[in-house]
Amino acid sequence: MAITVAFVPHLAVAQDDAETGPTDDTVYAQVLPLATKSLMLDITRMAGGRFVAVGERGHVIHSDDGELWVQATSVPSRATLTSVTTAGDRLWAGGHDTDILVSDDRGETWTLLYRDIERQQPVLDLHFFDARRGMAIGAYGLAMFTDDGGESWDERVVSEDEWHLNAVLDRGDGQLFIAGESGISYASDDSGLSWEALEMPYPGSMFGALESGGCLWLFGLRGHLQRRCGEGSDWDEPETDSMATLLDGIATDEGLLLVGNSGTVILGRPGAGAQVFQHSSGVDFAGVVALGDGRWLLAGEGGVHHFPETGVSP
Repeated sequence: MAITVAFVPHLAVAQDDAETGPTDDTVYAQVLPLATKSLMLDITRMAGGRFVAVGERGHVIHSDDGELWVQATSVPSRATLTSVTTAGDRLWAGGHDTDILVSDDRGETWTLLYRDIERQQPVLDLHFFDARRGMAIGAYGLAMFTDDGGESWDERVVSEDEWHLNAVLDRGDGQLFIAGESGISYASDDSGLSWEALEMPYPGSMFGALESGGCLWLFGLRGHLQRRCGEGSDWDEPETDSMATLLDGIATDEGLLLVGNSGTVILGRPGAGAQVFQHSSGVDFAGVVALGDGRWLLAGEGGVHHFPETGVSP
């Protein structure tokens, strides 16, 4: 069942209501010896090959080979950072306190673009279409768009019921898809100007969306996976043989790779079903990025981990 959400003209965020840059009392993330082993909640790879991960207490770490990790030297936030994304040579990160930061030096130093502690809406995902146009979504229906690289943000209504908006998928040609809370997801075909709310077969939360093998996939609570192959077709629910909540995923040459709680890694191949692996660390994974040659980096408790652990593709 589809529920149409009418477009509400977006409202410019008042500069008086939100802090838009560091002030004299800005608190910076502490540079600590063990920061690279702290909780990491998202990871991305820049066009030049650098990996950047973000997590608790404003910690940002980076690596040029996926092995040696170094903490960023200047991050004007101690909020938990939940998302990091890249476009061109720029990086953006977002998280609690509705913090949004930018880096123009490959993740070494950061500038605070936006903060509004009073609204109590953490950013849960960020996506930039290019170096200037981007969007931030999050808790209680948070949806903001920018046309100037994050210097200013406009509000838009995606969820009239203010459900959490957990992850956005850019499908190209202005088509966007948001994985949401309580069995509701959202689709737009005009670059986010208007949205259609979709009731999904599974009534629980979905934490990610991706495209693979000509299908649109959603994944989330208790190992639930939902799939639609072809526009207008029905959604089905492939079995994953896992009850672990799935928090991130990536399309691979062989299908898709999903990661989640308790060290769970699921590799799905077309026609071969899902193969479930348990990482020896047993930690919860919240982010995944391709390292190359059938290897991946997993962000979670204890920093960044490798899969497969043996260095040999499963």
